Amino acid sequence: MSPEPVVDVRDPAVLDDPMRGYDRILAESPVCWARLPGGEEGWLVTGSAEVRAVLTDPAVRNDPAGLPGRGAQTQEEAFLALGTPPEHLPYLRASLLSLDGAEHTRLRRSISHAFSASRVAVLRPRVQQIVDELLDGLGATANLLDEYAYPLAMAVVCELVGVPEADWADWYRWGKVLVDGDPARITPTLGEMFAYCHDLVDRRRAGPREDLLSEAVAQDDLTDVDAVALVVFLVLAGHETMAHLLSNAALALMRDPAQLKLLHAEPQLWPAAVRELVRTDGPVQLARLRYAATDIEVGGARIRAGDPVQAVLGAANRDPARFACPHHADVRRQAEHGAREGSVGFGWGPHFCLGVALAKVEAEVALRSLFERFPAVTPVGEPAWVPLPRARHRVALAVRLR
Repeated sequence: MSPEPVVDVRDPAVLDDPMRGYDRILAESPVCWARLPGGEEGWLVTGSAEVRAVLTDPAVRNDPAGLPGRGAQTQEEAFLALGTPPEHLPYLRASLLSLDGAEHTRLRRSISHAFSASRVAVLRPRVQQIVDELLDGLGATANLLDEYAYPLAMAVVCELVGVPEADWADWYRWGKVLVDGDPARITPTLGEMFAYCHDLVDRRRAGPREDLLSEAVAQDDLTDVDAVALVVFLVLAGHETMAHLLSNAALALMRDPAQLKLLHAEPQLWPAAVRELVRTDGPVQLARLRYAATDIEVGGARIRAGDPVQAVLGAANRDPARFACPHHADVRRQAEHGAREGSVGFGWGPHFCLGVALAKVEAEVALRSLFERFPAVTPVGEPAWVPLPRARHRVALAVRLR
């Protein structure tokens, strides 16, 4: 028998302020039985050490197929229950987020070279160019999310992947539909995306260019379904979270003049500042739901095979057992870590963010350029937040630049 849920993640006390809500849960227990965002019961893991243990344990899987209990319902069955057409399932099954073990490693390895630190360094001048053009176009007041963060994130990831600029608006629209979560709109939107990506894959096979997709389709073991799934994953993951990281981080710095003054005086601290802001103000609170493949013990809790396991990245990043003054962004804290990650803001283990090097460069260039160009930038009013248990996404961030 499973215990009664001790917390409901859908409670308004959590939804209205997920950062503080998960902090309260962590203070009570780093591992507890809870009602999870999807409505199912499972283990909520909030402690830093416990989250790292869950995300690195091969016995904790993304794909529940073949597992007992709740895990007996495969991902495909869950998608079908939501009305997903059977012809869409191969692409969802081939997503990097849906795979474990050797198959995940194979697909990840097929594109990992494109995200290496050396390859990303070559992209820095182009990122700077896009940033400068966007900043040139901002007026005295602007919506920093819609007029700066989103266009930048979309431009960078689309150029990297090989999506033509004329099609960026379609991806922006598709991404909004998927984030809004309306099942009636998601199914036709996925159909549009998959059809578009198939056409783009065909074009790159016929006429390769200097982009990630052309390199990927040149590999013998990558099928068209694999390639389509990769494009969808990279573009959606690469622009949505990046845009909200920039928005969150910019607001945090505007509200902390001391840290901003330090960065103006010591600009070499910007890389460390980005890592610290990912820790305190990252856009993703919850990792993807996982399932225990065998009985395991985490933080003193006995997790049974088939049990859902939800790791809370945001709480782990503010765990006082690991970080002194955990809610305060201190850029010198990350500088002391050197190149090592001081948080799980980019994930952990085999599913550690593939584009972390690009994300760091993009955030560093975007934030540094914003505050150097407009040192007196300030928010206008109070930003509006979307009440989601998984993320820290806001509707808009209006700022005064001059």
